[in-house]
Formats: sequence, structure tokens, C-alpha cells
Amino acid sequence: MFRRTSAPAEIPYPRRIEGQGLILRPWDEALVRQMATWGERGFPYHAFDLGQLRDPARAGAMLARMRGPGMHRNFVACEDGVAVGRVSVNLKDPAGLYLWGVHVPPEYEGRGICRRMLATLIGWLEEVRPGCDFALTANAFAEHAHRAYFGLGFSIVETRWHFDREVANALWKVSPEEREPIAKYVRFHAGQWETRTHFMRRRAGAPMHAGEASRLIAAR
Repeated sequence: MFRRTSAPAEIPYPRRIEGQGLILRPWDEALVRQMATWGERGFPYHAFDLGQLRDPARAGAMLARMRGPGMHRNFVACEDGVAVGRVSVNLKDPAGLYLWGVHVPPEYEGRGICRRMLATLIGWLEEVRPGCDFALTANAFAEHAHRAYFGLGFSIVETRWHFDREVANALWKVSPEEREPIAKYVRFHAGQWETRTHFMRRRAGAPMHAGEASRLIAAR
């Protein structure tokens, strides 16, 4: 059985978290400017696209939200000073330390950024909040991300149909041809589109296998 754990109210932001060839930093204006130039993947991954950061007003609002007080800590992963990914953690979710907003733009895919970024964050969280389990939710069609999560010690504990507002809204607009690659992962039920999702958990202290990610760092 997994333990249902939650973290205390406050874990201060570190100035930086280093590991796996990356540095995780809290959001700032310079990083927002970099993320505004990231490529976008579009449907069905469009919820993570950051084109809105090109608008100064929206960028300012998002930065304030990402640096605001509360239960979330939001980080940007940097490699050689370049922003290459982002990730957030909810410190007070009933399931434990809940990872969300895991995002690597298309131009940096294939270099183990996701696995390295999460391994770095998990390592820090296990130091500052020992004994807590981790949790995340992933759309079933995000198979590439699943491999990274499994390598970090996560396992699927439940598969469910979920109303994902971003995906659902887009499904009304895309053509059947655009919908086809994820057709087996979505359904129209009770008047709305739903997406098959996996709820994943990781035991505190579970081994993390850097594997391919370490080889990618060495090859740079």
C-alpha cells in the first residue's frame, strides 16, 4: 500500500537546485522571456504551450502566479544557462508531493530533460520533506512521458476517465483526422469529451534509474 502523506505548509524556495546536468530555478523575468520563445506542440499537448508569454500583460500575470505564496513551488530547468523545461509541485496535496506542469518544449526533446529534471526535483524534495510519497497524473496518450516516470520509480495505481478541459475544448474543434492519433484515449460520454488518464504514485525513497539520461549527459 502507498502511504497517503502531505507536506507541511511551507518549504522556502531555494535559489537553485543542481543535479543531472541541470539547474532548477524559480521563475523570473529573464526565464519568462526565454520560455516565450519555446516551440509549441499543439493539440493534444497544447495545454502546456506558452505562447501567451509573448504578451507582456499575460506574462506578468503568469510570473506573479508562479512566484506567489501558497502550496505550489514552480521551477524552470536550465542547461548551460538555457531554459529547457519546467515543472511544478503541490506541497499539500492529500496524495503526497504532487508533480504537475511537467513540460519540455519540442526543440529540447530526446535529451532526457524530463527524467533529469524530475530526478533533480525529487532528490531535493526527499531531502527537505523525507518520507513523503509522490504522485502525478498523466494523460494515457503521453506515452513518451510515461517511460520517464517509470524510470523514476512511479507506477500506475489507477486508470480513469477524466474531464480535461483543455483537451475537451479542442476536441470540439479538431477534425476527425486530427483526432485519430488519440482516438483510443478519448470518449464522448454524458455530453462531454473525456480523456483516459493514469494516476501514478512513487514510494518515498524508491530507486531512480537515470540510465539513458546519464548517457545523454556524458555525450554532450
